[in-house]
Amino acid sequence: MSSSRLLVALLLGIAAHSARAEQAAADVPEPEPAAEEPAAEEPVVLNCDGPELIEPMDTWSVDCVAQWLENMGFGDLKTAFMGNRVNGSTLAELTMEKLADEYGVSEEDNRKTLIYALKDIVRKDNYKGNTNNWAEFFMWILPFLGVYKWLTMRYERQIAKLTKKYRKWQEARNPPEPVAPVVAPDGLSEWISGMNSDMPGGEKDKKPKKAKEEREKKSKKAE
Repeated sequence: MSSSRLLVALLLGIAAHSARAEQAAADVPEPEPAAEEPAAEEPVVLNCDGPELIEPMDTWSVDCVAQWLENMGFGDLKTAFMGNRVNGSTLAELTMEKLADEYGVSEEDNRKTLIYALKDIVRKDNYKGNTNNWAEFFMWILPFLGVYKWLTMRYERQIAKLTKKYRKWQEARNPPEPVAPVVAPDGLSEWISGMNSDMPGGEKDKKPKKAKEEREKKSKKAE
């Protein structure tokens, strides 16, 4: 009997110990889930080349406006401007009040920087002699002028010979017109004046005949 009582007591002790262990495990608080880290924003790829920003502002696309903001140091405004689909025409209507109310640009210096930059672009576009276009033109033509100058200095003699031959060929192809003779009041030109004067009936023959006729007339009158 004593051994059976001891076995029952042992079983009761084991059961009580396991019950306390389960109660302790239930009282342990569950660990809170770790806070999720915010996902890194992917960089926005803008479809705008640098030369497009040289063109008039009316031709700018939404991406070009965003690229201009990034160049000006206001990249944090790109998302808001792209969300509102602001292109070049809309950008020209931007005011300091809109920057403060719609886009949250609170600092007055930043608003002035953007507005003054826009005014400069509008003034450049309205100027007929666009300096950016002229600068681009001269940068494009400058290498050709350098090549032309080098060729003319390197082959100066050959160019002179070819020029001389070309002029001769032009003169042979289109000969100059002959000089027209000067016509005298009597209808004779300087080329035929005095021709055949030594022949019978010429000018030299006419003078003696006239003198002979005058003498005959005088003699008749005297009779």
